[in-house]
Amino acid sequence: MILCPPPAPGEAAPKRKLATMDKLSKQPTTMEKLPEELLSDILIRLPAKRLAQFRCVSKPMNALLSQPSFIKSHLHRSIHNNDEMFMVFYSELCLDGEIPIIAHPSHSPVIENPNFINLPASLTIPPGYTHSSILGSLNGLICFALWPTDTVSDRDPIICIWNPSLNALRILPPYTIPASLGFEGIDLHIRFGYDPETDDYKVVKFSRLFQRPVTAFESLSYFKEWLQVEVYSMRKGSWKLINDRFPSHVGWISDFADLSIIGSDGHDGHIHWLCGLNGKITKHAIVAFDLATETFGEIALPDSIPQYKMDQTKLLGHLSGNLCVMSYMEDGDIEVWVMNEYGMAESWVKHHVFSQFSGNIVPLGFILNKEFLLHDDKNRLALYDQIAAKVNSLEVIANSRFGFDRVKIVSYVDSLVWIAPAN
Repeated sequence: MILCPPPAPGEAAPKRKLATMDKLSKQPTTMEKLPEELLSDILIRLPAKRLAQFRCVSKPMNALLSQPSFIKSHLHRSIHNNDEMFMVFYSELCLDGEIPIIAHPSHSPVIENPNFINLPASLTIPPGYTHSSILGSLNGLICFALWPTDTVSDRDPIICIWNPSLNALRILPPYTIPASLGFEGIDLHIRFGYDPETDDYKVVKFSRLFQRPVTAFESLSYFKEWLQVEVYSMRKGSWKLINDRFPSHVGWISDFADLSIIGSDGHDGHIHWLCGLNGKITKHAIVAFDLATETFGEIALPDSIPQYKMDQTKLLGHLSGNLCVMSYMEDGDIEVWVMNEYGMAESWVKHHVFSQFSGNIVPLGFILNKEFLLHDDKNRLALYDQIAAKVNSLEVIANSRFGFDRVKIVSYVDSLVWIAPAN
């Protein structure tokens, strides 16, 4: 190492050295004293769980990390950097810790991470509530419900919104219309969505009222009507009854609605259901709910999809941000139709035809990098890589304990989105 000799007595120090020392003396001594723009650029690269810990450092740090602009920028960076995950929940057991919640990163989906998230530490399951279901997953928030047993079916489900990254849980207040009305039963439907116009997360709840059998000789329940719709606003922290009702000419909602990837719907301000319409011959249509106007609409399916084939199954999904319909039969082709212009039935275009599969293949949808997720006839989750024309097996579902209908695929992204109502 070469050392510069000190200046002779009476000689001034070199100007460059003095300038360097002066610059060093003016450098901030703590991270908080960095310019806010530079500090934000550093912090935005950290995971939400670490940033939540930084909120406790000081009031200025908490104020910065709580800014809506910073929270949105952090979320957008996570999405655009392909940091999304999809997780496998065994729906009736996902909250009791008996089995892990398996997470797969979208950029490397064959990797399994069984310790990615922990169950809500603040959740206490009341007596009489034995299972749960995932209702939706948006921008790092997971909405789920706790359900009572059949013997206490007069109790309403408990609806929660959970941010695993922040270990934050909000239990929603009770809604107005109960889950049971004596001899009249209620078929309950609950969904979760995001309204970008008001930057609000909403839970939509509506019910189908039916007459239960009065005697043991009656085996059928009779559909009566769709009850009034209730919407919970996370921004306001309350439920409200809305004027618009679920379309009266809809007789039922597809049982396959829960097979698609949870979290693929509700991002763009609309929630969708694949429904059967009343009539002599059942016809299918998509019912959409606009989260901004809080009104229902109807979207026709592609004309080329047969309406009346009993052995043909249809389910909804999203591909590259657009609504899509997947249509398939056992040992037949899987067709994927995409709506290029939202709400315009004439804009349906057939994007994919998968004809290379045989057996009972159930399509689930597309993950972030456009790989096709499916459930194969060997009871496995698998990914089909369209470019390589290759199927990669992910994990085996233990069918002896968990039927496939109890398995939910949930998309998830690391997020700072808070779950408390706005002040």
